[in-house]
Amino acid sequence: MSDVGTWMPALSCNPMAGRDDLTALPDNELMTRLKSAASGELMVGFEVLVGRYKNSIVSFLFRFVGDFRTAEDLAQETFLRVFKKIQDYNNSAKFSTWLYTIASNLAKDEFKRRSRHPAKSLDWKGGQDTTRSVPQVSADTTESVPDVRLEHDEVRVNVNKALDLLEAHDREILVLKDVQGLSYEEIAQILELPMGTVKSRISRARVAFKDVWKKMGA
Repeated sequence: MSDVGTWMPALSCNPMAGRDDLTALPDNELMTRLKSAASGELMVGFEVLVGRYKNSIVSFLFRFVGDFRTAEDLAQETFLRVFKKIQDYNNSAKFSTWLYTIASNLAKDEFKRRSRHPAKSLDWKGGQDTTRSVPQVSADTTESVPDVRLEHDEVRVNVNKALDLLEAHDREILVLKDVQGLSYEEIAQILELPMGTVKSRISRARVAFKDVWKKMGA
């Protein structure tokens, strides 16, 4: 995986200036600080945000699009868009929700691109297994998806295979809830859906996952 520094916009600064001060700030306060920050502090603060969320975003995108290299590219684009939109950030919104919304929209754009150019698209249901490189994210998965935090390679590989076999909308909402551990409220905001729709879709996606899991004999 690329170092955090390679994801950063080119700014001239002292990269260690004020790091401890910025690290202590919650996301929303940090974003407010960055709106008026000088270039040096801006780069350091943005690096703090990347460090907090990069693994989670790459993990989400990998399980959504099924290809690790594409997930890294989309994650980098996600953070670049965040950087460009710092001044537009609404501080009343939760930063992580805003971040996942950007990542989710980029993943959907990737699926649209593949549908328009199928010959150039990656076969994300096959190919080499890259799950060993994917950061494991702590989440509550007790309801239906087996615990992806388990270090047992076979379980982790089978979980990702089962997710790949789901419809894209089922895979997305299941990863957001049962892998990333987001709340119903956050998912409703990310997908721009009513709460009742989110709950029913999660329920259907869990049933679909169980069916696939049983057919796999996992």
